[in-house]
This record gives sequence, C-alpha cells and structure tokens, in this order.
Amino acid sequence: MINDQKLDKLSVIGRAAEAYAIGDLSEVKQRAERLYLGKRFPFVISREYPYPLHLFSPRLSAMLEGVASYPDAQEIWELITARENIIKMISVTEIKRTAAEILGPLFQNKYSDNKDRVMPRKQMIGYMIKIVMECFGFTTSRGRMQIDTTRGPDDSARRANYFKSATRYAKMTIDERDVLLEQIGNADVKRHFLAITDLILAGRTEYQKIYNIHGLTNWDSL
Repeated sequence: MINDQKLDKLSVIGRAAEAYAIGDLSEVKQRAERLYLGKRFPFVISREYPYPLHLFSPRLSAMLEGVASYPDAQEIWELITARENIIKMISVTEIKRTAAEILGPLFQNKYSDNKDRVMPRKQMIGYMIKIVMECFGFTTSRGRMQIDTTRGPDDSARRANYFKSATRYAKMTIDERDVLLEQIGNADVKRHFLAITDLILAGRTEYQKIYNIHGLTNWDSL
C-alpha cells in the first residue's frame, strides 16, 4: 500500500506548522474559543503547540461551527472522536481495512431512515475521519477500497454498511515524513513540521496521552 506522499494531501499538520512558524494563530485561537469556551481544548499537541490540531482545517472548522450548513456536524464529530471509535479505526487500519468501514454500521443505524443530504453527510464523515487519522499519524493511501455488503439480506451475519467504498490509510513512516519535509522550503516551517510529526509518530502529543489508545492491550492494564 503506497501512501500519498504530497504535502497538500495533509489537512492539518502542514497548516499547523506554517501557522506556528509565522505566529499567525489568531484565527485558530478564535475558532477554539468559540467552540470550546470555558472547556479544555481537545487535540492539543503540547505546551509549545497549545491550539486544537483539528481546527487548523478551515473546512472542518466551518462544519463544526455550522457555517457549512451541517446541523449534525458536532454530534458526528463527537461520535468519530470517541475513544472506542478511534481505537476501532486504528485497529482496522492496521489490518489493512478502511477506517470508515468499521464505523459504517453505526452510521447506517443512525441514518438509515434519513434520506436527506446523504452524499454531503458521507463526505463530511469521510473528511472528519481523515482529520482524526492524520492526528494519529496516518496518511491516505492511493486508491479506495470497496466495502463488501453483498451477502444476502437474510444472512444473520450480514451487517449493512453506510459506505460502499472508503479511503484507505496507513501509518506514516519516518521515510515518508522525510519526503514530506523535503517539500517545505521555509526553515521555520520545516522545524515546526518536524517537531509536530515527531510527537505524533512517537505517540507523545497531549491528546494521544489522554486517549491512551494502547492502554488496554494486556491483562495487567485491565
């Protein structure tokens, strides 16, 4: 599986590195305060990088603030970013399946009777998943994967899926990070990009510590 090794394929890490490099953080700060006034900011990288990583995406920010006319965006984002669902998405990605596939039955149950704005909602869910996977160090792979829902309706093992196909993801490697790094000309942006990706790939961001997605992997931890 070949990852898309182009900087513009990233949704938030590149933008965050650029914003921190030039000190242009007022817009993301305002977004964070509007969405999380009086609450602890989610998806914070570290003390040096104190603003929510996902809000460096103008598109996602617009969805969450209701600008893009998605009335259920906040609810969907909360579902996708629930710890158990992030664990499911990462686990299924590691066995070379699609992250959307594992959440498909959840959204099928939720929206099977709601035929309004089906394609925009699917696109929104797909983009939100992309942001979450990037925040945990995964990048898109070339091509999409078909999701098998072909078993008969009377098959008791059949699970209807909200998606027919979905984007594939794979963990970013150090070599792939270096390929992305070479596409950045500005030295300050490069420095921040390296620092952010190193924290994510090592699992040492503040939000990864909180999610602790590998914290229940053996008997002792239970």
